[in-house]
Amino acid sequence: MPTDFTADKPLSELLDLAFEVLGVHCDPGENFFDHGDSMAAARLCTLAARRHGWTITPRDLFAWTSFTLLAGVIEREESERGTTAAQGAD
Repeated sequence: MPTDFTADKPLSELLDLAFEVLGVHCDPGENFFDHGDSMAAARLCTLAARRHGWTITPRDLFAWTSFTLLAGVIEREESERGTTAAQGAD
């Protein structure tokens, strides 16, 4: 029986970006600002946009109090974007 890991993909990628920016492994339940500052947040957002096309801001990192919550927002936005693209192709 195949297992679908797509729900974990944004979280895993977000944690990878956080490690690249912060140099520490973060727990999914942690807040970005437990380890980083606004300059690091801006860098993470820039990398997220370049590599994954995500439109997150430092304000999002502050508002969504954990990596898990932020990944959920990213996943919903990706899903909506995919639905919109599919509707446009009809």
